[in-house]
Amino acid sequence: MKKEKSNGAGKTFLAKVGNLKVIALDCDGVLFDSREANIQFYTHIMKIISGPPVTEDQYEFIHMHPVRESLIYLTGGQGEDFDRAFEYLKTIDFGPFNNYLTCEPGLVPFLKLANKNFQTALATNRTVSTLELLKQYNLREYFDLVVSASDVRNPKPHPEIMEKIFAAFKVGPEHVLYIGDSRVDEALALATGIHFVSYKNPSLKAELNINHFQELNCLFPELVQD
Repeated sequence: MKKEKSNGAGKTFLAKVGNLKVIALDCDGVLFDSREANIQFYTHIMKIISGPPVTEDQYEFIHMHPVRESLIYLTGGQGEDFDRAFEYLKTIDFGPFNNYLTCEPGLVPFLKLANKNFQTALATNRTVSTLELLKQYNLREYFDLVVSASDVRNPKPHPEIMEKIFAAFKVGPEHVLYIGDSRVDEALALATGIHFVSYKNPSLKAELNINHFQELNCLFPELVQD
């Protein structure tokens, strides 16, 4: 593999993360550009219950939160409309909506390197669709652990998802780097003390803000030379 020189920013970040053992990633907005998929999915459910389509103002919430919380938000509470929407949700084939997803540039090469050099985890507020999605896009093999909102009582930003990662790999927060793109991810990082990289969202408080996975090449010794 051709080696690439590390720039100053990369060396500074590498010094910050120190004894890194685990790389964890969010799913929507990090593995995938999921904007269109989310809009299509929730607009479809709202149409079934004769509700309005998803608006731009509603998108940020449904992007960050699990499906149950998103349906409560879209239907205005746990009333009849929510009940109908949630019951219909149980019958949905997620495959057609997953087709609207696109993998982020440089994702697969990054995951290959991350899985070779570190333990790897997915930490997402997706629920039952998570494993099906990873299988559809041939990404499951790159993750040693997958923790979704279906695997915890409390979704992000509650620390429970990250605590499962700590326990599974027997590591502390200083050993974990998390890549996320939302305020929920930022809050999770602040609550748990892990290292945080913001992906395509420079407004977040993070140790590093990136727009492409190549900007993390400093983490991989085989790509860096003095």
